[in-house]
Amino acid sequence: MWTCLVVLFMAGFTQAKSPPDATLDTFLNDTNQQLAVIYDQAVLAQLLNELRGPNDLVALLEIEVTDDKLIKYVKSLTTRKAKFKRLGLGDSRQRRLLAKFPLLGYEALSPRDLKRVYALASNMSDNYHNVKLCAYKQPDNCTLRLIPQVQSIVQGSRDLDEIEYYWFEWRRRTGLATRSQFVAFMDLYKKTAQLNGYDRAEDYWFRSLELNGQETMSLLDKIMHGLRPLFLQFHAHVRGSLRKMHGERLVPRNRPYPQHLAEVFIGNAFRRVQAEWYVDLPSPEAGLVNITQELHRRGLSTTQRVFWNVAEYFRALGLPQLESSLWTYAQKVSSDDDDRCWHKAWRYYALPRTNFTYCPLNDEERFFNMFEAQADLHYYRAASIQPTLLQEEPFPNFSDAIGKCFSMAASSPRFLRKLGLLKEGKWKELPARLNRLYVQGLRVVFLLPVFYVLDRFRIEVLSGHIKADDNEAYWRFTEHYTGAAAPTKRTNEQFDVPAKLLMEVDDQYASHILSIVLQFQLLEHFCTKTGQFEKGNPKKPLDLCDLSDQRGLGEILQKAMSLGSSVYYRDVLQELVNQPEISIDGLLTYFQPLQDWLQHQNQQNKLDVGWS
Repeated sequence: MWTCLVVLFMAGFTQAKSPPDATLDTFLNDTNQQLAVIYDQAVLAQLLNELRGPNDLVALLEIEVTDDKLIKYVKSLTTRKAKFKRLGLGDSRQRRLLAKFPLLGYEALSPRDLKRVYALASNMSDNYHNVKLCAYKQPDNCTLRLIPQVQSIVQGSRDLDEIEYYWFEWRRRTGLATRSQFVAFMDLYKKTAQLNGYDRAEDYWFRSLELNGQETMSLLDKIMHGLRPLFLQFHAHVRGSLRKMHGERLVPRNRPYPQHLAEVFIGNAFRRVQAEWYVDLPSPEAGLVNITQELHRRGLSTTQRVFWNVAEYFRALGLPQLESSLWTYAQKVSSDDDDRCWHKAWRYYALPRTNFTYCPLNDEERFFNMFEAQADLHYYRAASIQPTLLQEEPFPNFSDAIGKCFSMAASSPRFLRKLGLLKEGKWKELPARLNRLYVQGLRVVFLLPVFYVLDRFRIEVLSGHIKADDNEAYWRFTEHYTGAAAPTKRTNEQFDVPAKLLMEVDDQYASHILSIVLQFQLLEHFCTKTGQFEKGNPKKPLDLCDLSDQRGLGEILQKAMSLGSSVYYRDVLQELVNQPEISIDGLLTYFQPLQDWLQHQNQQNKLDVGWS
């Protein structure tokens, strides 16, 4: 017995310390080079699409051609990759490169199933993005799009019947209309998972996180559990505001609030915010700062000037200085809708360059977006030292968390005063801070449970616990986690899931949840490290943290970003925040002053917390 154990131990040790394999090395080098060329062609096609608009036929054709080229190349690699993996050749880095090979995805399906799955995904996406609704009390006028037309109507309406009409009309046209397609798609997704080597479809769903389904849901459940006390207090306050606006008959006590009314209320936070939109803003007299107006007053309303201001911000952190030619060759996006236009960095794999596209800088959203876009730029350049297969993020939206961390720090009243965008000292006092936290909280705290439900429902379908069109199960999740209910009881006669899929039908939300939580974790760590935040010190709260000119951060960021996906995300986190797991503590710390205020207000006003 002891001999067997020694042999097994030595075999495991030998595999862990096995030397690089020359044949595998040649194969990997060639693969990295070929993929770099194909990826660059894809990036250039996407860039053309960005510059010319989503309906440009030349750009769309280029995207289709490069997609086809990538699929053919990945198929050509499949047999050799499987052989190397089966033999267990190579050192740990070579095995890591093999593990990061692109999968066939839907292309593993039979030609008939492949054609059907693409048709289903396309039809549901088109239905969601392009469906037109009939106007309230105007059945002959069926020309309204959800965004921006219906959205503007309901946000400006005081007619509750009109708001409710559009809620039902949207779900009738997007949910029920695609019910059979959604069921068929989820069946084909399960088949896709098996053909890509996954016994459980839920593991395939979370493959980009390099966690199995059980591990991911356990992590998400931990985050939701941590969020619950803050969410319950915030929910109670919003429900009280809705009850004040619409009466106790429509918003009863101890019950989930009506989703159609809450969506309008919370949706105000995603518009260009005005204090008068909120009946129970923490401090109405303190108001909300109009950063857009101040940007124009200070002359920071030209994209070029903001670009170099933000470039200097990151240089002062210790990151590399951007070359002047980057802006010289930057291109302006021609967009019909400036509100949906964002600055972007474009990464290449074989070409020694990066591109930058920008939008008109007409409001504060575009100002703070510049921090996010330039963080991406630094990320792409740092990760470029890795081979093509390892240049991606440790998980999707990881880079976005870094960008939003610094965007959030740049929105701090202390930094805005440095820029001359805030003149009065009141903005760093608690009343004004609470107003800012309140609006930020509406954007963040209420979004996480919605994202969780969308993934939780589809995981339950993929694991076989519920049917794909179980509408009642969807509403059980929705009521339990988001505290919202439909205007009238929804049964399995209806189907509402596709109406809430904010992106494509097969996009998972776990990485978005982790990214949102991670940005606050990064902020707390960086602010603690630089002495800008001290737990328990009211003079150094996290929401006032200003990271500008904190030069020591650049080295930490550069080292972590240069890892790309060469190691698991936990190892990257260890470099960034000295702990291997994503934690919600930073988010809770950031919103702690708001939670304290909410709890006090709810008790003082005898508002019910939670729902049955």
